[in-house]
Parts: sequence; C-alpha cells; structure tokens
Amino acid sequence: MHLHFRSVHGARVHGIGVAAVLGLSAALFSAPPSAAEDLPPAPATTAVSGATIIGQKWLTERSLELTVNSPSFTAPVQVEVMLPNGYGEDTSRNWPVTYYLNGTHHDQTLFRTAYNGEALTSSYASIIVSPSGNAGYWSDWFNNGAGGPPMYETFTTQQLIPLIDANFRTLKDRAHRAVLGDSMGGYGTLMLAARHPDLFVAASSLSGAVDTNWLPGAAVHTVSPVLDTAIPDSIYGPRATNEVNWRGHNPVDIAANLRTVDVQLYTGNGVLGASEVTDPTAPSGCALESGIILPETQSLHNTLVSQGIPHKYATYDWGCHSPAMFKQEIAETLPRFTEVFAKNTPAPATFDYRSPAPAFNVFDWSITADPDRAAEFLDLRSASNTGLTITGSGTTRITTPPIFRRNKPVTVLVNGAPTTLSSDSTGRITVTVDLGQPSQDQQYTLGATTNLRTSVISFLR
Repeated sequence: MHLHFRSVHGARVHGIGVAAVLGLSAALFSAPPSAAEDLPPAPATTAVSGATIIGQKWLTERSLELTVNSPSFTAPVQVEVMLPNGYGEDTSRNWPVTYYLNGTHHDQTLFRTAYNGEALTSSYASIIVSPSGNAGYWSDWFNNGAGGPPMYETFTTQQLIPLIDANFRTLKDRAHRAVLGDSMGGYGTLMLAARHPDLFVAASSLSGAVDTNWLPGAAVHTVSPVLDTAIPDSIYGPRATNEVNWRGHNPVDIAANLRTVDVQLYTGNGVLGASEVTDPTAPSGCALESGIILPETQSLHNTLVSQGIPHKYATYDWGCHSPAMFKQEIAETLPRFTEVFAKNTPAPATFDYRSPAPAFNVFDWSITADPDRAAEFLDLRSASNTGLTITGSGTTRITTPPIFRRNKPVTVLVNGAPTTLSSDSTGRITVTVDLGQPSQDQQYTLGATTNLRTSVISFLR
C-alpha cells in the first residue's frame, strides 16, 4: 500500500559512548569516533553469500546505518541497526534479533523516525534490524521470467541474517529471531515466515496485506513495481500465467507452514481513532484499512483457524492505516516477542510445509522435485524423525537431516513396501519417491490437469 506520512526529520546525532562502540564487532571499528562524526568506511570484511558491509555511520547513540553491497541488488543498500539499551555495557551478552520490514515505497528509516522506534523499544531487549524494502513486496522478482535483481527475499533470508549475526553480538538461532512489519511489510513478514519457518520463531503482521487472492489488494500488488520504475507484474509475473507463483508467496495459501511460528495478526476497521484525528494524512488510509487490510487479515485468520493453527488475532475498533495505529500495534507486538524469546523454543519435532519451488530446504530437510514437472505445489505433512507424508507428482528426492547412525543401513517403508538404504557419513539418507507421472500443466492455469499422488514414508529404527 502506498502511504503518505507527515515529514519526519532525521534524528539528531549524539556523541557515541565508548561502551556502545565496544559492543560492535571489532571487524567493523578500530576506535570510537568523536561526537557528530561519521564512522570511517568499514574495512574489508568476509562476505556472507556475497554480501559485504562497505560503510557505516551512527545516526543516534543507539542507531547505526550500514551500507551493504549485495548481488541481490544493482546498487548498495542501506540497513539500519538499532541496538538495545545496555548493549555496550555487558560485552559478554548476546541478544535476540528482530527484523522490521517497511511498507510500500518506504525505507530503512521508517521504524526509527515515523514510529519513534527508539522510544518504543527503550525496554525491549533485542537488536532491531531494518532493511529497505522500497515497493518490492519483500520478494525475488520474476522480471518477465528473467529473474535477477531486485531479490529482497534472498537478501533478507540468505545474506542479511548471517551478515548481522557475523558482525553483532546476536543469539544466532531461530529461537531468538523474530520479524514484524506493517502494510506491505506485514505481507512480507508472514510470507517470509511461512516460506522460511526454520528462520523465525515469531512473526507479527501490523495491518498487513496478507492475502493476494483478495482482488483489490492483488491489484495494488500488481501495480506496485511502477513505484520503483518497473513494469506492472514484475514481482510474480502476470497472474493468468503465473498463478502458482503468486500462491506460493501468499500467506493464506501457505498458511500450513506457519504452524511452528508464533503468529500475531493486527488490523484496524477504517474508523479514525482518537490518536489519529490530529494527523491530516490519516483519513486517506481509512478506505485502505477497511477495504483491503481488514478483509485480507480476516481471511488469513479464518484460514489459520480452519487448520487449527494457534495465533493472536487483534481487531481494533478504530484505525486508518496510520503511524498512530502502527505504533500501537508495535507496542502490543514486542512484549509477546519477549515472551517467545524467553522460552528458548527448540526446533519443532514435527512440521508441515508446502511450496511450488523446484527444490527447497526446510528444517534441514532437502526436497528436489521432478525436473520434468510443471510448476505446482509439493506438500509435506507430519515430517519428523519417524517419516512423513508427501503429495505431488513425478520422481521426488527427499534428503533427511542427520538423524541416523552414520554409514549404517536404514529400513524405509514407502506406502508399506520396505527398502533398505544406507546413511551417509553425516547420518542422512536420500529417499527417491515415485509420485506418478509428472504433471505437464502449471497448477491453477485455465484447463490445467494435475496428477497429484500421495505417498507415506516411514523410517524403521
């Protein structure tokens, strides 16, 4: 959604305490700068999946702007890192990380400026990381079939997370990593959490556009690339010919993947609240909140309920897609994140997952679909150390996590028929499953015929 906020000036630069500087990786800084002085360009650092920090400057005593070179983009990008109070005081302590994803045509400064993020997080014991999302819907773009930059999903999940973990004192596990975002960022939050449930333990959509099957919202999604000087449908391609790609990124269609994530959903109702009446831009968001955000959020809520997936669903009796509402939603989100971090939640023993990708990895399982299969969903159900159920078409390869004794025979039942496989030197096995003839028609296209077959795989100990 394209929002119009009142202008918010950049924060005043403060002196930087020595303790705060010591709290950052020594790879980035050699000495603390004097007050109001930008840090020098970062020295060479080890690239993480090709991404490298090439510069940084303090914005306030807690907030730092990084400049990052990444193959996911054609130019360097900015990322803001907001350190928690106390980060520089105990340099032996590691911290959870919370990723904030901005709404349409906004950038990495939004959380700090428009929402007064430092005040909102004054007692929140987590590093906050805010990359710039522009109007990219936090996705790798289709680009008329050519792919390539911009690649927001790849940057966030494969480059930014390990880059932050390498350069700041973070708790580097899923149990201490959460994501939240507003509007387009709410969509990105639940899309990324659903596609990568092994990366995030908790996710919160703040008035997010979370169901692209809702036609008014889908139309906004279609034209949003124009804001970044690209042609419409650059993100997932024309829906008539790429429906499965749209659905493979839609939180409602991949809601099953959220079963292992602590989910929060927030929405207003399109009626100005008391905290919005002094904002002259707030009324412009009333129709957006009531006509797109509310029905899309209700749709995802209903889907989660129908699948028995626990979540928090909060509907306000006010709210017009404004900074005041987003600040309220953030303030309600963070205490729950704190509770989830405190639980130190282990990776799930059992999970469900669905994706139309030709190959994917999740919770250390690797799945490769038949290369002759047209684009369609592959569904895993009840995947665990004892087996799984898989639905799809064609010859599918499943490589397990290292759950078996190394270099030992393993008895596998495929639909009750036994076979013996040998685990490798890490304790993994690869099972090849025949799911029938590979479908030749892309799923969801007009007149398409799919040949889905289900197989039950069991591991005998």
